[in-house]
Amino acid sequence: MLPAFGYDYVPGFLAGSLALDRAGEAARALDIGYFADGPLRRGISQGTRATMRDGLTLSSPRRHRRRLVEERTASRVRGFSVHGRRRKAFLVSGTEVLFLPGTFPALEDITVYNGWFPEFSRPLSLLSAVANTATRLPGGRALTGLLTRPLLLGPPGGPDAALRAQIPSYVVAVASSGVPGSAPLAEVHLEGPNPYSLTGELMAWAAEHLSTRPAFAPGVIGPTEAFGPDTLRRACAEVGLRTV
Repeated sequence: MLPAFGYDYVPGFLAGSLALDRAGEAARALDIGYFADGPLRRGISQGTRATMRDGLTLSSPRRHRRRLVEERTASRVRGFSVHGRRRKAFLVSGTEVLFLPGTFPALEDITVYNGWFPEFSRPLSLLSAVANTATRLPGGRALTGLLTRPLLLGPPGGPDAALRAQIPSYVVAVASSGVPGSAPLAEVHLEGPNPYSLTGELMAWAAEHLSTRPAFAPGVIGPTEAFGPDTLRRACAEVGLRTV
């Protein structure tokens, strides 16, 4: 079983693995940021908007000091360099925190961020705090629904092929020593097809690959464990995910 084998979170595994390989043995922390360019207000599906809305009241796993901990979604905001510009992103869940330590056991901290709407990262952090507090009050669920209703605004369904072509995906992985204020040891940037298109291509590749070749390991595993780093890199290149 390969959980979340798509735009989230295969690019993070690839970018993170490349960054950690470049950083060497000194790497102890990894930050991964997911971004997308273009007209995102019209370019995400109603299902994605609902998932983002519901996720604000759910905790997000994070690896901290070699332990898996849960923190409030959007409780952390971090800046990443994207196309030479600094863009903010907020804490979200990601399967990288579960599986990358198996390949890189020296890792002490792994944090995953979403930067689709960088200008709203700080407001969403505040909204998340309010929503989480409200859910613990009488009638809080109804209040939370009212507070987060704007996130569901937009047309039903998802973006068509023409709109998807205008919104490429972008992922950044930053490996560091984990010491506050220290410079990154390595940074990898990946760019690829639209998140929805990329997810479809990756899932199709995995289905074909698994139907003709045995997986590298049984059970619930990450993409690197399933296919090996070299095969995963070639697969990502085949579907248009490349370093920039």
